[in-house]
Amino acid sequence: MLTTIFASFLILVRVEVFFSATDGCKDKIINAIESAEKSIKVAVYSFTSREISEALIRKSHSVDIRVITDGEQAQSKFSKHSFLIKNGVRVKIADYSDTKKRFIIPKMHHKFMIIDDKFVITGSYNFTASAEEMNDENCVFIYEAPDIIKKFNNEFERLWKIAK
Repeated sequence: MLTTIFASFLILVRVEVFFSATDGCKDKIINAIESAEKSIKVAVYSFTSREISEALIRKSHSVDIRVITDGEQAQSKFSKHSFLIKNGVRVKIADYSDTKKRFIIPKMHHKFMIIDDKFVITGSYNFTASAEEMNDENCVFIYEAPDIIKKFNNEFERLWKIAK
């Protein structure tokens, strides 16, 4: 079934798309972190990038930062989970213990960041060296889109409530 909805108004949204192989997603993300004035909310499956974690730590002295990551990934050898916590960043692990299916524990597989409730960064890009140096990944910056930002904020807050 195909449903078509026509709107009588036009909403302009600015979007930038970057690819790790050619555009340097890591540097774009670090620049976005450095631009924050009030808050940064991060939900990311795998977080092993020292450079991105250091940028968050530097910024944590002047803005509110909250990070949610996947529990299994947080235990990996190269995870920055403990490093962020030791340096004063509020970090939680998504807890799916009540939703275990058979022998499979669901994953918090998101990859998004909300800066100052003004723009969202999302895409396939995990905060890892592999994402920057080995994989073909993308990061999408979405600006001037309050409804989209609200949707990401709602998802972040839902996860923050269930995270430990």
